[in-house]
Amino acid sequence: MPGTFHEWVCSLFLLFLVVGTGPVLAQPGSSPVDSWAVETSVQAVAMEGIPIATGTGLSATWQRTSNWGLRIGLRRDAAVQRDLREAYRTSVEWADQRRISVTPAIVWHPTDPEGSISQSFQLSLGPTLQWQHGEKVRQIGGVYGELTINELLNNPGFDADNTYLDQTRTGPLLLLTNDTDRTNVGATLGIQYGLTYKSVTVRAALMGRKVTNIDGVTFGLGGTVGVSL
Repeated sequence: MPGTFHEWVCSLFLLFLVVGTGPVLAQPGSSPVDSWAVETSVQAVAMEGIPIATGTGLSATWQRTSNWGLRIGLRRDAAVQRDLREAYRTSVEWADQRRISVTPAIVWHPTDPEGSISQSFQLSLGPTLQWQHGEKVRQIGGVYGELTINELLNNPGFDADNTYLDQTRTGPLLLLTNDTDRTNVGATLGIQYGLTYKSVTVRAALMGRKVTNIDGVTFGLGGTVGVSL
């Protein structure tokens, strides 16, 4: 799946570069616009091995023609659930993952707006630079026997970047985590559909992102609100 997604994204990105630069002004129905729009977004994001994250974003789009534009977007996806008891008692994963992504993208609008209210569809694709910060669970479980805190910390079997011990109730819980601070690179594909009324656009949005150092594809589903300047 990752290899296929990567090949598909690269092929589509190259197609956008060929079509979106140079001959764009000669396309039928694609007239010069030269306008700007700003947009904010909120999404539920599915990231590997952790609960659903919350994604928020802010972007600015330069509409070169009625059908093509360029966008720069900033996103923050975060899932934080640091209650050891909750993670141990239920299937909810203890989580501490925060990711900030910057994506310059080519934006395609297949149809021109007509009238004061019109349908709004767009497809965007571009490379992504991401800064990932957080911790990944290595081991969580109950502490049995008469082990002291020092014995736990100095035990080679409990080696980890971070150690958490919950002694608030009977039966202490021990959590070991490893840091996930790294820089990732990849690509982000976005699909949006909604309505435009005068200068305001409201859309449902679907996002797919594939980057290095992270298994699988990150998906986001939510909505956006944009204003043309």
